[in-house]
Amino acid sequence: MTKVKKVQSIHDIDFDKLLNSGKRIFLFDFDNTINVWRSTHVPEQAAKLFDYLKSKGAEIYIVSNGRKRNLDYEVPVIWRAFKPFAFKVRLKLNQKLKRKEEVVVIGDQVFTDVLFAKLLGVDVIKVEPLDKSKEAFGTKILRLFENILHRLIKQR
Repeated sequence: MTKVKKVQSIHDIDFDKLLNSGKRIFLFDFDNTINVWRSTHVPEQAAKLFDYLKSKGAEIYIVSNGRKRNLDYEVPVIWRAFKPFAFKVRLKLNQKLKRKEEVVVIGDQVFTDVLFAKLLGVDVIKVEPLDKSKEAFGTKILRLFENILHRLIKQR
């Protein structure tokens, strides 16, 4: 069963615990998870985290619904991933996704990243978005539905 964990940011995740539990494949969203929407910069702290994970034998991928752009850090990226649908990611990472217990998705949206992880059958860590004021129109609509969903859950 897919587990969902919530944290403030990627820097609040206990990656050593994940590595020790067998996680080896990390699928990061980019926009509002690693940096703000449409950025091409991977912040130094995130780059150090990626380097650390790679030094421990982990594989890092960015899986983004955003348009292709050149990042200033060398990392495999699947642009226009069409999350929450998993077909494009399954096509690109087929063999790696067969080891579901080794995969974790990290992202900021319920209706893309969390649902994407559920459809893949892997664990997910939801982070708070870095900056909601600068997002695509479609993302703003999804955030509205996220807020409604959160209110309904709180009422129960």
